[in-house]
Order: sequence, then C-alpha cells, then structure tokens
Amino acid sequence: MMQRRSWFLLCLVLLLGFGDGLGRAESADYPLEITEKLGRGVVNVLGSPLEIPCAIRDDVTEHGAAGIGSGLFKGLALFLRRVLVGVTEIGTFVIPMEATLPKVCAKRPAPAVETQQS
Repeated sequence: MMQRRSWFLLCLVLLLGFGDGLGRAESADYPLEITEKLGRGVVNVLGSPLEIPCAIRDDVTEHGAAGIGSGLFKGLALFLRRVLVGVTEIGTFVIPMEATLPKVCAKRPAPAVETQQS
C-alpha cells in the first residue's frame, strides 16, 4: 500500500513538472534552467549551516558582544529557511523558477540613512 502511494506521488510530481515544461521544452534554455535550479537546491541544502556563523558575525559587527545571542537565533532561522527552500528546489527542479534567496553569507544591504537638509 505504501509503495503504491509513493509511486503515485512520484508520477504526479513528474507529470506536473513536465506538464509545465512541455511548452518550454522547445526552448534550448529549459535544460539549463532546470539544471541551475537543481544545483541551487543542492548548494542551499549543503551551505545552510554557514548561515549560523555568518548571522552571528553580522550581529556582532553591528551590536558588539550582545549580538552573539541574537545572531544565533537569526542564524538558526536563516538555516531553516535555506534548508526548506533548497529541499523544495531539489524536489521541483523540473519546474524552472528564478532564485529566491541571496547567496549563502551574502552581506545584507546597509540601512539607508536619511539626511536632513536645511
């Protein structure tokens, strides 16, 4: 029973994925796009643990030693997000999609500082 259900789900995912890609299969970019998505997913899953020390580093740089705790919690949240996105990209790589996350440990843009003119 479990094998039958797993087989059905696998077929459903493949059909849905190829159903979206059938119109695009004529495009020479389709194999490249799905390969990039699969690679992105693998990089996201494997690189996700790096989010923790990078978030700690960023928060310590901004807030000093007090940033260790907040950086740890931010890093754990970013770690979980990157793992979930990576697993999703691996599982749905046959459906091309743009990247949704910045690269691992990418610097966050500095907040804009407003200046007052007299």
